[in-house]
Amino acid sequence: MVDANHLSATEALASVTKALDVLVLTHDRGEIGVTETARELGISRSTAHRILVTLQRTGFVRHDPGQRGYSLGPQLARMGLDAIAHLGIRRQARRPLEELSEKLQETVCLYMLDGSVVRLLDGVECQQLLRVSVPLGQTLPAHITAAGKALLALRDPARVRATIPTELAATAAASITEWPLLEVELEEIRARGWAADLEESAHDLHGVAVAIRNRIGEPLAAISVQAPVVRLREQDMPAMATALQETTTTIATAE
Repeated sequence: MVDANHLSATEALASVTKALDVLVLTHDRGEIGVTETARELGISRSTAHRILVTLQRTGFVRHDPGQRGYSLGPQLARMGLDAIAHLGIRRQARRPLEELSEKLQETVCLYMLDGSVVRLLDGVECQQLLRVSVPLGQTLPAHITAAGKALLALRDPARVRATIPTELAATAAASITEWPLLEVELEEIRARGWAADLEESAHDLHGVAVAIRNRIGEPLAAISVQAPVVRLREQDMPAMATALQETTTTIATAE
């Protein structure tokens, strides 16, 4: 990227705009290469490479050994977490999450969809000796988590296809790795209104999630209950989903 001191105001603005376009493209694709960046943004490969290298140097994208393209970097993650701390949904959800965790005696979490992953915004750990921890900021592939699937189900299927990688990542033996199976499950989630994680994100862990919608029905985030298989059985999930739906209504209507 050329030094902005030697550019006109118009040229400098165009350079900044191109860099932002590259960040948005990287976010949408999950990983982007020089050739793809140049093609999608209508710029030369040398310009695309210059922008990506500059963004890498400043921490906005990363290019790890063995990685073919560039992905979003730690600087954006840090800034994103700072923004998350001020999100209205996190503030609105905090007290209802505490109440739900107390009622169910299980860990309850708040997630937001971020491209092809879900990011943990907040959570309340239960007091059980064997419990799920709440590492704020943690990301997981959306298609293997109850919260992620609850949110993906409310998106246009074509947008889901464009956002989620063609090769579905697996973190456990039961993770969904075939697109036809994922599409069938998302259709079932749309019909029943809640999603399940049956040891798909981790062995011996079950989860149930429901999306939080705004006043016009758009998904904002999702709340999930996560617990060991021995305490959260598959037959218990419909009742658990009802409790979650009541809490999402409380959060969505909070001022």
